[in-house]
Amino acid sequence: MNHICTWLCADKKGEESLFPQSGQKSSSQAHQNIYWRCLIVFFITSKRFNRNEKHVLFTNVQHLPKIDGRSVKDILADLEVEIIYTDFKYKTPKGYYGMFQNQFYEFSILEHISQHNQNADDKYLILDSDCVFIKPAQRLFAEAEENGFISFEIDSPVNYDINGLSRLDMKALFEELLERPVNDIPSYHLGEFLLCSVENIKKIFADFQELWPKLLERHTLGLKKLNEEAHTLSYLYYKNGLHASQDNSFIKRIWTNPLFYRNVSAEDVDLTIWHLPAEKTYGIAGMYNYLIHECKDYGQNMPSTEFVERLKDFAGIPSLPIVRQFNYYTTSCYKAFIKKIRNVNFKLRPVG
Repeated sequence: MNHICTWLCADKKGEESLFPQSGQKSSSQAHQNIYWRCLIVFFITSKRFNRNEKHVLFTNVQHLPKIDGRSVKDILADLEVEIIYTDFKYKTPKGYYGMFQNQFYEFSILEHISQHNQNADDKYLILDSDCVFIKPAQRLFAEAEENGFISFEIDSPVNYDINGLSRLDMKALFEELLERPVNDIPSYHLGEFLLCSVENIKKIFADFQELWPKLLERHTLGLKKLNEEAHTLSYLYYKNGLHASQDNSFIKRIWTNPLFYRNVSAEDVDLTIWHLPAEKTYGIAGMYNYLIHECKDYGQNMPSTEFVERLKDFAGIPSLPIVRQFNYYTTSCYKAFIKKIRNVNFKLRPVG
């Protein structure tokens, strides 16, 4: 059976990490609601195109909230999403790395699968919740059929720092962890995407169990370590001889802001999955409001062409509507103005 999954790991007070795009404490309900909306859009779009796959939400939240007057649990029940509670077991200590600490929750997910699914050929596609489907995932699962694995890499310069490590740093660190030479420059695999058979998940998680105490020890000693889940998965894939696919037609990390960085291309409409990290509070929020409040049956019976056209409008792919360009510009100017006046040192003088 093929599974399509995402997750939400809620930080507790005192255990927050930095998520620059939300601008709020990661333990706050306002921050977490951003991700609840994202995962609802994730499942609505996946169910629209993937009717035969099993959909699963992994979370450490035992009581799902209401957002915008709607019960998350009820929406997921309507979409036939199984909710699996699993605790966040692999928490990094304070000071380990400041950003995205709850990304290590993915290894609690892999542990749960390893312990509860004995069907070696079952496959799990695990994605970040700010991903949107615009096509069926059948071809992705077919690509993973032979090796029980498919992944994608970021083709960055070897000395480019990604969350505290360059690929040259990864090579040196892999050599220390493996206690053998590494003759090639390792790939940095996309952390937002994992597609593995249960057989491979069991291998990867067994290696992670061996790796985890070494990472904590290296942190204690002040040595370089694997800072986040993508570094860690890249190491585990390398150790098991699992290589990134060179087919770029499935998924892309799409940056959509025209003022800061925009890598949108006309070919993006031919992908299967859009990863939209800059659209959590804008494009995906718009999709959520439309699909929840304006569509019958969450748009599940809408013609595919119309459904995708709506998603394209909200995401600004492949072109950005004039109104969105104006909104980006005015919002950016407003933020710059507020920042400027906050930095002004006003001095009051007595009158008269």
